[in-house]
Amino acid sequence: MKNITFLLGLAIILGILISSCSKTEEDPTDPKISFMSGAEYVNNDTILPVSTFFKVGFNASSTSDKDLSSIKLTRTYEIIGNPEEVFNFTLSSSSFSFDTTLAAHPNEGDEKFICTVSDKNGLSSSVSFTITTVAGDPGIYIYNDVNLGSFNSNTNSSFASITGQTFSQAEALSDTIVQQKIDWCYFDGDTYGHTLMSPVNDEILNVYDSIVSWDYRNNTKFEKTTYEPGIFDGIENSNQLTVIIYNANLSFTSNFFSEKLSNPGEFEVNDIIAFQTNKGKRGLIKVTEVNPGATNGESTIKYDLKVLK
Repeated sequence: MKNITFLLGLAIILGILISSCSKTEEDPTDPKISFMSGAEYVNNDTILPVSTFFKVGFNASSTSDKDLSSIKLTRTYEIIGNPEEVFNFTLSSSSFSFDTTLAAHPNEGDEKFICTVSDKNGLSSSVSFTITTVAGDPGIYIYNDVNLGSFNSNTNSSFASITGQTFSQAEALSDTIVQQKIDWCYFDGDTYGHTLMSPVNDEILNVYDSIVSWDYRNNTKFEKTTYEPGIFDGIENSNQLTVIIYNANLSFTSNFFSEKLSNPGEFEVNDIIAFQTNKGKRGLIKVTEVNPGATNGESTIKYDLKVLK
C-alpha cells in the first residue's frame, strides 16, 4: 500500500513538472520595442510648433524562436479621431531598426503616435507618444502686392526683401543703410526686357548709373522655377519654404533674372522666381502683374514674396 501511495505521489509530481515545462514552451513572451534615443529623436510626449519636422526611430526584437512579422506606425489627430497609417512593414527577421522624419500636424492640438511590432507567434508590443502642436512663429516674411517701376516710372525701383520696403534711386544714393537693405532693382529695357538685377551687377549701371557711388552693393542670385502658383500660395512656414526651394534643385549662379536673356526666360503673371540674398536668405517671388505695354522706361510690375527670416 505504501508503495502504491509513493508511486501515485511521484506520478503527480512528475505530471506537475511536465505540465509546467509544457506551459513554458507554449507561452512565448511578447516581442520587444523601444524608441531610439538621442537628442535628435522624439521619444516621449513633446510640444512642437505646428508643421515642425521631427525625427523618430524604433528598435524591435523577437524574444522567442519566432521572427518578427510586422511593424506599424499610426498617428491619430484628436479632432479627427481616425488613425492614419504612417508605415506598415512586413518583416521576417529576429530584429529590426528604423528611423524616419515626419512633420507635426499643421493645426493646433494633440496627435498620438503608436508603433506596434508583431511576431510570428501572433504576439505584439507597442510604444507611443503624443505631440501637442502649438502656434508658433512661421519663420518667414510675407509681402503682397509689391510694386516696382522702371527707370522712368514714378514708382520706386528698388526692393529690400528682409523688410518689404521699396526705395527710389535718390533715397539710396546718400543713405548707406538703405543701400545695405536693397537686394535688387527692377527695370525694363530693349535688351533685357523685364528684369530683376542685383546692385553688384555692373550691367545695372547702364540703367541706374548712380549705383556706382553706393558703398554697399548686394549680390542676390535668381533662378526661375517650374512651380505652379498653388505651390507658392500653400507655403505657410519656413519648413515648407525651405523644402520647396530645395526640391527645385536650383544652382543660384546668376545675379539677375531677365525676360529675354535668362534661361528659362519670360516674365509673366504666375511665374515663380526663386532668389538667394547676399546673406543667404532664400525666398520665392510670384509675379502677379506685368505692364507690358509701357514704353520709355515707364513699365511697372507687381509680385508677392515669401522669404526666410
